[in-house]
Amino acid sequence: MKKRFVMNILCLSFVLTVLTACGQEDKQGQEDQQRQQGVSKQSTRVIPMQPNGPPVRGNLAPDFTLQDLEGRTWSLAELKGKVVFINFWATWCAPCISELPSMKNLYNTLPKDQFAMLAILHNDEPNNAKGFVEKLDIPLPILLDTDNRVGMQYGLTGVPETFILDKKGIIREMHRGPAEWDSAEVIQLIKEYIEQE
Repeated sequence: MKKRFVMNILCLSFVLTVLTACGQEDKQGQEDQQRQQGVSKQSTRVIPMQPNGPPVRGNLAPDFTLQDLEGRTWSLAELKGKVVFINFWATWCAPCISELPSMKNLYNTLPKDQFAMLAILHNDEPNNAKGFVEKLDIPLPILLDTDNRVGMQYGLTGVPETFILDKKGIIREMHRGPAEWDSAEVIQLIKEYIEQE
């Protein structure tokens, strides 16, 4: 019995030694192949799909260019010098609909030469949005992110999500979920960003 146990241990050790050696030969072979191709271990690097990751408060907002429901092209870069309010929404999203009247009031309250509001339609049909906007008389531009490229740039996890940028295009506020955007506190906050140089 004892002999059999010792034999099993020896066999197991032999197998592990062979496997380890095979792994080292494979690794050595890969390194030799890289050297032959002129690629060193230090020079190889992984490039992430989204090198900057999702946006962070205090960082420059990702730039984008989108068309609105009327076919007009909007570029975020062209809005520098204004405080910009970006809201991702959809007609099928009840919380999005609930905050639209307060967004409309905020939009109508602040000076258009210093403040811009962009509502980006997410995962929805433009025709749904068009009828909806006409019915509720929403004056702000509705941008179409048909392939969700901008949503991905902004790390969108759902709707509504809102980003407020200062005049230099820096993200100052990020908010998930609906809000009362025409409250005195929000209006005062945005006015402070407008007054900053």
